[in-house]
Amino acid sequence: MEFTGERYIPSVDGQIKYEHLHRYALCFEFVVGKTVLDIASGEGYGSALLAKLAKSVVGVDISVDTVEYASKAYQTYENLKFMVGSCESIPLPENSIDVVVSFETIEHHDQHEKMMQEIKRVLRPGGILIISSPNRLTYSDETNYSNPFHVKELYYDELVNLIGNHFQYSKIYGQRLGIGSFIFPLEDTEAKNIKAYTGDINNLSQKICSLNSPLYFVAICSDKLEKIQPPVESLYIYESDDLLKVFEINLHKTQEMLQYSQSQTYQTQIELERAYQEWQKTQRLLQQAQTEWQEAQNIIQAMESSKFWKIRQFWFKLKQIFITRH
Repeated sequence: MEFTGERYIPSVDGQIKYEHLHRYALCFEFVVGKTVLDIASGEGYGSALLAKLAKSVVGVDISVDTVEYASKAYQTYENLKFMVGSCESIPLPENSIDVVVSFETIEHHDQHEKMMQEIKRVLRPGGILIISSPNRLTYSDETNYSNPFHVKELYYDELVNLIGNHFQYSKIYGQRLGIGSFIFPLEDTEAKNIKAYTGDINNLSQKICSLNSPLYFVAICSDKLEKIQPPVESLYIYESDDLLKVFEINLHKTQEMLQYSQSQTYQTQIELERAYQEWQKTQRLLQQAQTEWQEAQNIIQAMESSKFWKIRQFWFKLKQIFITRH
């Protein structure tokens, strides 16, 4: 499937890969043995990941071509199917789903209330919604950026109010990429816990800190308090990848391009200065030629004028002689 910028596909690396895979990973504990709905399932990779743990998964997407692609790409999963539908009209019966997953969907339309009503309709009592949304303040306002695929992004308060209108309980988390120091085993381990530290030289402590200005919100919602209690604070690392190194390489390349551009600009300025000096020299030669031409014209006019008066004087003399003799 071709990447258009609207739907993530597994062949794309970089920041977007980390963001999307991390969201699906945090769902694992919630979907074990459950019936799951993945709204706006796109290419289908996320639904397939959930199907490895869930009892069954339905991926719903508005694009017919996308649903056909996903159905063929993941046809080996017996507990996974894809259907055409929208957030405002989910093609599933009432009270048929345990967990609804909706990642980077809500900003692509403005029917938010209708979407929440449909989610509540298909969820069983006490079911769970795990939903993400761009933080409009950080994503668009502070960067002065407008995503052409987004219709209506939400601020934090708007998301809280929307969820609160339909669910009794919710916990909202922030997601963004950050830079940290990792101490990890040299061999793979099945350990489930990892310690977190924060602070500076004056106050270093073990705790999970909240990063400022999250780029995305991730909300866990339910009408039963115990359903949203499992912690989802986590990190995602891809063992064959190093985003920091990629960023550093890209930064180095950008700096080299900038230096080259500056060098080219400097050379162009020198050439422009040289051309300007040549132009000034040409202007001076032109002005000198115009002055010499004007002087020549003046001399010719003077000569012509002097000749005319000499001929006129000679004529008057002849006329006088003729009158005198007659």
